[in-house]
Amino acid sequence: MHDGRIVGEWYGNGDRPERPAAVFSMTKTIVSLLLARAVAAGHVELDLPITSAIPELRQRDPRFDRITLADLVDMRSGIAFSEDTSFPWLNRDYPSVYYATDLAALVVGRPVIEAPPGRFMYNDYAPNLVGLALERLTGESLDQGPFRQLWHDLGARRPATWARDDRGFPHCESGVAATARDLARIGQAMLGDGRVAGRPVAPPAFLERSLGGPDDLVTSFLDVPVGYANGWWRLPRPAGGADLVAMGAHGQVMLVSPATRTVVVRLGDDHPGLSNIDIALRLQRLADSGCFGDETGLPERGR
Repeated sequence: MHDGRIVGEWYGNGDRPERPAAVFSMTKTIVSLLLARAVAAGHVELDLPITSAIPELRQRDPRFDRITLADLVDMRSGIAFSEDTSFPWLNRDYPSVYYATDLAALVVGRPVIEAPPGRFMYNDYAPNLVGLALERLTGESLDQGPFRQLWHDLGARRPATWARDDRGFPHCESGVAATARDLARIGQAMLGDGRVAGRPVAPPAFLERSLGGPDDLVTSFLDVPVGYANGWWRLPRPAGGADLVAMGAHGQVMLVSPATRTVVVRLGDDHPGLSNIDIALRLQRLADSGCFGDETGLPERGR
């Protein structure tokens, strides 16, 4: 999508534009946006300690008082997390979250603090703590009124779904499934002053935190340094500045390029030999090429 217009589109393996696909950890970006909308509506403050909504955490460890909602969406909470999936996987953080039957109880009773807030520590507890806090503070589950209103404001053309645990709590780390076209509308909101087709979608404070947030590099993927803030990865540009990237675990990537006014969404499966960061770099080069429409070199839909 360039300047709000679809200029290239392709679907393979019998897929089609109207079919939603699982976006996995791109869900974290959506959770951050929903939090920002709740802040703009006056329902919650970004610097609110997580224990104000979930006091049980304080009972387990008083240090949870120092963790704010902002720390959680920036992945700087200090909460420990392991992505180890070795046997017995039920004792590991990553699969315990993904396969939880009572996710709210898990994120209240399992997380432990490894360090004071401030240092980047990516984890799947953080977005679920945000989701639980918002549910308690607003009386609504994220996947209900807030998500439905966001989809309406985006002008989304197809319903999206949100996977839940056995008790109806939405998986805020990975649960959303949506079409590429509708996800691109979120990216376009980042480039259109928070609006899509004139409708307000992303509050100005969310744009400021995301587009102008911390530009320090927090980690690297295959020797490619990246930043992270407000639910977005920040991919440095060769000439300076950065693009925003949302990434799922299995090859789902959305690039938002303010410098080129371009949004690119890729929802395919893992590509042999290519990691998410490889895909993001290719999408960045595509955006930088300035060649759109028939000049992109993309195969025609149906090929």
